[in-house]
Amino acid sequence: MSKVIIQSGQPVYKQVRLPQPGTVLVRTGQEVEVGDVLAEAVIPREFQVFDIVNHLRIPPNRLEQYLKRLNGEAVKKGDVIAQKPGLITRIFRASQDGKIVSMREGRVTLAMGERKLQVRAPIAGTVVELIPGFGAVIGLTGNLVQGLWSNGLNASGSFTRLEFDFNDPQQREHLPELVDKVVYSGAIITPERFRLIIAGKPAAIVLPSLVPGLIKEALKSPVAVMSLNGFGDQVIDPVSLELLGEMQDHEVFLLSDGKDQPAELVMPGEGGQNSALFDEEVTLGLGSMVRLLGEPYLGSTGRVVELPDQAERFASGLTAKVAVVERHDGELIRVPVTNLLLMEVNPKD
Repeated sequence: MSKVIIQSGQPVYKQVRLPQPGTVLVRTGQEVEVGDVLAEAVIPREFQVFDIVNHLRIPPNRLEQYLKRLNGEAVKKGDVIAQKPGLITRIFRASQDGKIVSMREGRVTLAMGERKLQVRAPIAGTVVELIPGFGAVIGLTGNLVQGLWSNGLNASGSFTRLEFDFNDPQQREHLPELVDKVVYSGAIITPERFRLIIAGKPAAIVLPSLVPGLIKEALKSPVAVMSLNGFGDQVIDPVSLELLGEMQDHEVFLLSDGKDQPAELVMPGEGGQNSALFDEEVTLGLGSMVRLLGEPYLGSTGRVVELPDQAERFASGLTAKVAVVERHDGELIRVPVTNLLLMEVNPKD
């Protein structure tokens, strides 16, 4: 069963890794700050592809007799890679120092120059685990609100709740100061309103959900975007809203798992590290707080008050295990378990 964590004093772990093998530059137990280099790899600065068969005008089955270098061989600027003698000698030379990385289908690929590919810490914390050859896992403790979707960008800044009436023409001309802030808005954000917020140059935008017309805008945005409930016209649940209130004017970090993937909003706090690096099994029980995923209650929350043993048949023809959920407004509803998202919240909630 899927879950979302909304807690204060929650251990948070962020895996940071290179896309290809390299060298890890930190050690377990080391304290790191935002921007510290965790690992790096040396990769080619550019590639050059040369079509030997067509440029030298030679039959493909005679290619090997014209090659002067082997795959994987290092070359210097000016070295002859392939040569066809004759009345007019045709030659392919290396334009820079490099290495032959491929010889396929009559084409030679040269990797030239070097540049460093680095991954940096998106958040301050402690290195709790190394990923040999690739990176590390950073751990910290803080207030955590998980969201279901992001545009793949990380960000940090002072958290602020945007209290703004988009329907008031006078207010539209006086948008609050948003520069480098992580902005939350509970209003319905259309593409036009989204562009208005972006013009304020925030570090990130956090929304309860994304209306369909906003998804493309968010994906191409240079600003980090996080949706707490995914897509549609949904409101924020009371638990998340309370924790976001505690984040007001504090430094927070938006940590994305990648484009179209979940994200976490973290406000670092005091507390030691927890050694549990992997998610525990998610179980639904009496008293569990849940968010409803299906219509007509999409986005609303409540607590499980009954878990019948027998599956039930719904008007739609679906037969499924159900849970009886008491919503915050006191209404009791019977919901298929598959339409529930378990919310892991503070015990006091």
